[in-house]
Amino acid sequence: MTKNRRYEAHYDALNDMRIEEAASVLTPTTLPVQAYGRQTIEWTRPGVPVWAWISWADGAATRIPAEATGWNDRVVCVEWEARGGRRSCIVWRNAVSRRAQ
Repeated sequence: MTKNRRYEAHYDALNDMRIEEAASVLTPTTLPVQAYGRQTIEWTRPGVPVWAWISWADGAATRIPAEATGWNDRVVCVEWEARGGRRSCIVWRNAVSRRAQ
């Protein structure tokens, strides 16, 4: 298949924009299973509205509105809506606080 020379600059710019957009999506860091402790995680649906501090692989930690969907005495599983779908990660319990609905 050949390249369209007439609109080459336009499609190159679109491709560059898509690459930049995909690279700008931050990845949350989650705690390893060893951090969960011995107590089992209690799961719930629907989730409880919370504020959660999320650490990102390529950026600073941010406080976001989320839902706590599971927890024990050490960790909390939080979920939130983000660009591209629902995201989740496991954070320390003291990084989460309840919020008003």
